[in-house]
Amino acid sequence: MAMIYCRECGAKHSDKAKACPKCGYTAEDTLTKRANQLVNGKSIVVYLILAWFLGIFGAHRFYAGKIGSAVAMLLMSTIGFFLIVPVIVSAIWALIDIIVAICNINTPENIFAKK
Repeated sequence: MAMIYCRECGAKHSDKAKACPKCGYTAEDTLTKRANQLVNGKSIVVYLILAWFLGIFGAHRFYAGKIGSAVAMLLMSTIGFFLIVPVIVSAIWALIDIIVAICNINTPENIFAKK
């Protein structure tokens, strides 16, 4: 049995303990908080859903506050609808945004524009 430090309050406790005896902190609490974390009132989960379903139109970028690139994606996917290349570029761009969002799920402030 090893002694570890609590990430929340710094108290020593057993590594077998499910929660810190001093403050009640658990690792599951952190995962739940991170998944539901809001940055500027915006959720990473909503961002990912928008990117998945409406990504080629830039809806997720509008939601994140990145208006310039969102307009570029919207123009590429609507005006260039008859040309397949802009739509493919917009789809790849949305896929890359999904991958970046998943990689930054613990730090959503990296995804959303600062106001």
